[in-house]
Amino acid sequence: MEYIDIFTRDGQYTGVTRPKHDPKKRGEYYRHVLVIMKTTDSPAPGEGEGLYIVQQRSLKARFYPGMWDMTGGAVMAGELQEAAAIREVKEELDITILPEELKLGFERIVDWDDGTGLLLSVFMCRVDVPENGFKFDPHEVNDVKVMPFREFLHHVSDHNDEDFCNGLKEIEKKL
Repeated sequence: MEYIDIFTRDGQYTGVTRPKHDPKKRGEYYRHVLVIMKTTDSPAPGEGEGLYIVQQRSLKARFYPGMWDMTGGAVMAGELQEAAAIREVKEELDITILPEELKLGFERIVDWDDGTGLLLSVFMCRVDVPENGFKFDPHEVNDVKVMPFREFLHHVSDHNDEDFCNGLKEIEKKL
């Protein structure tokens, strides 16, 4: 069973750790990471549109089933966000990222209607496309593609707000 730490909206640890899928109470937030992966053979920032590794979520996923999205997941109890980002990419796509290759793109708070939410850290890195294709966890991922930034942004904009998408545009400018 996976456990997560519970935080206040302003990021203070509450001292509570609970199973990941247990219902959250009003005012409870947990940490979540996403990783934006641009291919190493993409043009340098400002020199053309980058190519991004994007995964199609499992058709059985709890949230956004079958949608094209970024790699990511919950930060486990006691885990740092950077370690969670590296772990999620390895678990879902079998791609190894070194800590020094990972940079923080932006952070934001996601509030849900029930009074709970996420403390979201969005990381960015450049990675090689595996020579023998992607090996992915079929329980989490249905498919993986490399796509130009505009197509990537189009896919993720249907389930993310304008501020989030503007953050992705900033990543494209500097990654």
